[in-house]
Amino acid sequence: MVGIIMGSDSDLPVMQPAADILKEFDIPFE
Repeated sequence: MVGIIMGSDSDLPVMQPAADILKEFDIPFE
């Protein structure tokens, strides 16, 4: 399990590529 920590919802566009890579490799995250 990987945790993606953001300061606010406005950080989502910056962190979305990281989430996409985790999805691609079937790595669970929250």
